[in-house]
Amino acid sequence: MSLEVVGLMHVGYRIGDHGDQVPAMVDFYKSVFGLDIDPNRPTIPNIPGAWVQLPPSNIEPQLHMMVADGVSRAARNARQDPTRTHIALVVQDLLIAKRHLTAMGIDHWVYKGLVGTDSDQVFFEDPAGNLFELQQIG
Repeated sequence: MSLEVVGLMHVGYRIGDHGDQVPAMVDFYKSVFGLDIDPNRPTIPNIPGAWVQLPPSNIEPQLHMMVADGVSRAARNARQDPTRTHIALVVQDLLIAKRHLTAMGIDHWVYKGLVGTDSDQVFFEDPAGNLFELQQIG
């Protein structure tokens, strides 16, 4: 018998060590991703933060498990390592997403052909160092 998983509920990660960092992080997520913040997040004792709402999607989330010890052999350096723990989001248009990141002054890097000859993946970090990956499907 196994657990009956019915869906991905959320991904949780740290955004710093002080509650006063939350407003700046919320501003980053709203301006970069255009996502809404859940106004119904309860006050959680000793855990300040925010809940970011993702849009409805027909994309079926996956958990990607990758073998690596320290910096992977696929990495360009310790920071630009596609095996780091990250959140991958699908965007409508990857070229527009890259232009948006550039216009906002957000450092990003591209892996071409990592998971297939026609694959492009854009990686960047939020101000707390959490890694994001962007891909376009189709």
